[in-house]
Amino acid sequence: MLTIEKVDLQSKAQINRFVRLPFRLYANCPQWVPPFISDIEAMLNKKKHPFYEHSDGDFFIAVKDGRDVGRIAALENRPFNQYHQTKDAEFYLFECEDDQEAANALFNQVFEWARQRGLNHVVGPKGLSPFDG
Repeated sequence: MLTIEKVDLQSKAQINRFVRLPFRLYANCPQWVPPFISDIEAMLNKKKHPFYEHSDGDFFIAVKDGRDVGRIAALENRPFNQYHQTKDAEFYLFECEDDQEAANALFNQVFEWARQRGLNHVVGPKGLSPFDG
């Protein structure tokens, strides 16, 4: 059974699950260059990261049969939308096992997240700042 869980940003264990998932997914990929863990953890800290002074985001994990199989971030950059007169949501930090069902569920979660906020378009991957990969 596949479920999508919203990451509780007050839970270090849930943050750790989200941050460390790609390390397992790409463990045998010599081309993968891992990010600094502290950089990803900072993105999930709504009290300290400057993005959240003006914008919002949530983070989701796909769980299949008790295993974490994917993740994604859903973001709303309000100043960007105001300046460009758009209603865009953004996705970022998408990682997933080779599992179309999980990938679809993660993106459907982002689409629903965007609809609930009156956003009508999803673009990405786009990070929290212009310096994100």
